[in-house]
Amino acid sequence: MVVAADHREELKAVIRARSFRQGKFTLASGRESDLYFNMKPTMMNARGAELSARCLLDLLAAYRFDYIGGLEMGAVPVIGSAAALSSAAGQPVETIFVRKEKKGHGTRDLVEGLSPGESMDGKVVLVVDDVATSGGSFLKAIEAVREAGATVTQALCLIDREEGASEFLSQHGVALGSVFKGAEFRT
Repeated sequence: MVVAADHREELKAVIRARSFRQGKFTLASGRESDLYFNMKPTMMNARGAELSARCLLDLLAAYRFDYIGGLEMGAVPVIGSAAALSSAAGQPVETIFVRKEKKGHGTRDLVEGLSPGESMDGKVVLVVDDVATSGGSFLKAIEAVREAGATVTQALCLIDREEGASEFLSQHGVALGSVFKGAEFRT
């Protein structure tokens, strides 16, 4: 898995300026950390969105899959950007996302992005998220996609905080790759 060095370094600078903080923070996992990444300001910035998608697409080139997708909200901006860039390049990457809860109205779907008549049966899904800490968000998406009939053996993120997600996911038959490791941002 190789990410173009110029995209990677520019994305790192955008993350450092828009999404990274040092201090004392309680994370979604409940753990405390001295590093904090709120990737939404990066992924919702025009250049940050493009760079995040380009780096993700660089990693995806090493895998065979039918869809990429992940849990709302962390995965949605980057997979949307990746879908648009991949289509513009003539190499479309199809995407889905997993709701945290089934909709209370309409189709009541947990996995979104499929058109009527499409199914996850027999499909290979590569699960994506913005940041990996414990792996809990990944597992929610993995379980939902597997329940819908797909196979998941690989996950990717923009930043692996190296706080147990890789080991946790491997216990569930999923390998984790990343663009960055959290330690790369320590000053």
